[in-house]
Amino acid sequence: MALLKSVDTDFGIPAEYWNIGAVQEDFKGKGTEVTFYGYASKEARDAGKQPLSAGKVQIAGDDYVAGADRAALYAIIKQKPEFEGAEDA
Repeated sequence: MALLKSVDTDFGIPAEYWNIGAVQEDFKGKGTEVTFYGYASKEARDAGKQPLSAGKVQIAGDDYVAGADRAALYAIIKQKPEFEGAEDA
C-alpha cells in the first residue's frame, strides 16, 4: 500500500510515491504519529533507493482509531491537507 501525489523536494525532483515507514501509537493519550517517506517512484522504492522526503502526520481527536491497520491509516492520511488529492497506489 502507498499513496501517489507529486510533491516538490529540496533536490529538484518531485517525490511521487509515499509509504508509511513507522507508526507510534499512544493509547492513553489517544493519538497516533505516522512517519511517511516520499520516493521518486514505486520503482525507486522497490529498488531500495533512499527517500527524497520524509514527514510526520499526527492523528488525534475524532480521527483517532485505536489499533488502526495500514489501510485505515492511509485513508485517514488522505484526509489531511498535505495529502489532499492523493490517490491509492
